[in-house]
Amino acid sequence: MQSLKRRLEIARRSPLPWPDAPVPIALTITDLDVGGAERALTSLTLGLDRRRWSPAVVNLSGEGALAEGIRSAGIPVTSLGLGRRSLLRGAARLASTLKRHRPALVQSFLFHANILSRLAAPMAGSPWVLGGLRVAERQKGWHLTVDRLTSRLGCGSVCVSEGVRRFSVEEGGLDPARLRVIPNGVDLGRIDVASPSRRGDLGVSTDDVLALTVGRLDVQKGLPDLLDAVEEASKIAPRLRLAIVGDGPLRGWLESNVAGRPGLSSRVVVLGRRDDVPSLMKAADLLIHASHWEGMPNVVLEAMAAGLPVVATAVEGTDELVVPGRTGWLVPARDPRSLAAAVVEAAADRETRRRLGQAGRFRVEEEFSIPRMVERYEDLWAAVLGFSAG
Repeated sequence: MQSLKRRLEIARRSPLPWPDAPVPIALTITDLDVGGAERALTSLTLGLDRRRWSPAVVNLSGEGALAEGIRSAGIPVTSLGLGRRSLLRGAARLASTLKRHRPALVQSFLFHANILSRLAAPMAGSPWVLGGLRVAERQKGWHLTVDRLTSRLGCGSVCVSEGVRRFSVEEGGLDPARLRVIPNGVDLGRIDVASPSRRGDLGVSTDDVLALTVGRLDVQKGLPDLLDAVEEASKIAPRLRLAIVGDGPLRGWLESNVAGRPGLSSRVVVLGRRDDVPSLMKAADLLIHASHWEGMPNVVLEAMAAGLPVVATAVEGTDELVVPGRTGWLVPARDPRSLAAAVVEAAADRETRRRLGQAGRFRVEEEFSIPRMVERYEDLWAAVLGFSAG
């Protein structure tokens, strides 16, 4: 299939008028459980101009938590119930589903949906296929290999950040002519309607400085660095408290480490998975994000939308969101001492936290809203399909 760059060059020469009927498109994703990519697809789908687009969503896995919300907007959702190793059977089933909708373009999200969408396209009428690259995958090298080997079966991929685009070229070996960057957007309304959680329910007083960490509890998130940094920072900032939200394979390790370290056991609470993250953010004083690698973390966007200053590692996407001295602090990844110093600085000054939090909210409103993300996708799809902007 033509590269994205080449396709856009050709399509610009003879733009087509918009058709009278909405253009059928399909959005495919590995699953529809609650997560960053899944929320992004949901927000994108619900935000589309239905006068121009007729979307359908195909979920490779079993029915997920977000499926019904999409259906309630009158958008068809098909859940295929595939296992993640059902490659050939999955491609055939996906192709059969796509045939019924006859999309002019398929936009996929996440690794398995990217690969199956490329394999299914020739059996489904050969729509244009755009993948979605949402993380600098530093753990599963075989993902990079398979993505590279199948990349020419699609037009290209949308990267969620410049950092992911750069990683995909330098480490993944992808053709830069097949990549385009569209940042994530955050649902400001979901943040704005939330009421702050009661700090007392978290064991935190009004005089304490409450830091929040949110994310899957695995190696990527730099949890040992986080604990070391908070333990060090609390020696200088004794009112510092940390609430950790999330679940994952390192939860047991995390809970035992917190309980076994006197400098942490009275200051850190592990809340597990929560459905009230916006409320927790509104009760907190800052967000700490200690990841070793990323894509463009939604939790950082959400914290900025909630008016929280952010102390974070300078990894993919995060360093495009957090502006040091303006919306938060950036430190090198895998450097607990630098992270601790930034946390101490953030904990020391309520007015600085307020000022940086307000600037973060303004930055999200201007550059990372859902309508802005939807507009960017719609513009890209229209350009690939050769339609004029008018």
